[in-house]
Amino acid sequence: MSTRTVRMSIDVPIKEHKRIKAIATLEGVTIKEFVTECVHEKIYPEKTLNNTTKKAIDDIRKKRNIKKAKNLDELFKDLGI
Repeated sequence: MSTRTVRMSIDVPIKEHKRIKAIATLEGVTIKEFVTECVHEKIYPEKTLNNTTKKAIDDIRKKRNIKKAKNLDELFKDLGI
């Protein structure tokens, strides 16, 4: 199933653009991804991620604290499940 998109243009003060760009860079995402996530959190507040999940996603994006396993049994054992 394809997701249709619509192009949006907004005017943003230079100071705000620089801040958005800096935060997106620090999070390892594009400006589009950052703004889309912010809008999504505002539209669907009940579906926002908790801090633990946000940290896990950030770690994955930055290739930190990644667990490796040879198979599912090894992974489940390492995770304690």
